[in-house]
This record gives sequence, C-alpha cells and structure tokens, in this order.
Amino acid sequence: MKIITKILDVLAAICVVLLFSKYAVNFANMMFDWNLRWYFLEDIPHLSIILFILLFVFAIPSEMIKDKQRESE
Repeated sequence: MKIITKILDVLAAICVVLLFSKYAVNFANMMFDWNLRWYFLEDIPHLSIILFILLFVFAIPSEMIKDKQRESE
C-alpha cells in the first residue's frame, strides 16, 4: 500500500507542476511580452481543467489510504 500511495503522490505532484508551469508560461508571456510556447502539451484542449481534476483524482485516494493505515496502527 505504501507503494500505491507514493505513486499517487508523485502523480499528483506532476499534475501540480504541469498546472503551475502552464500558468507561469502564460503569465510570463503577458507580463514581459515574450513569446514562450508550451510545446509538449500545447495542443490538448481544456488541459488546465483536466490537470485540476486529475490532481484530486490522485490526491484524495492517496490521503484516504494514508488515513486507513493510521487507523489500523
């Protein structure tokens, strides 16, 4: 179970990093009038909504598993 929780935590962290980097690139483009592009995930429609939902899909089960482990100890 610890492996599953670590995998879920890593996936949630990846979603957070991708979501933050998407908004960081957009902010830098607006603020400094740069032309940065987000090549590897730019063509996916509604990416921020997908990442936000996946963040909860990965984080909530991980916390539920951790709570069950604490209760059983």
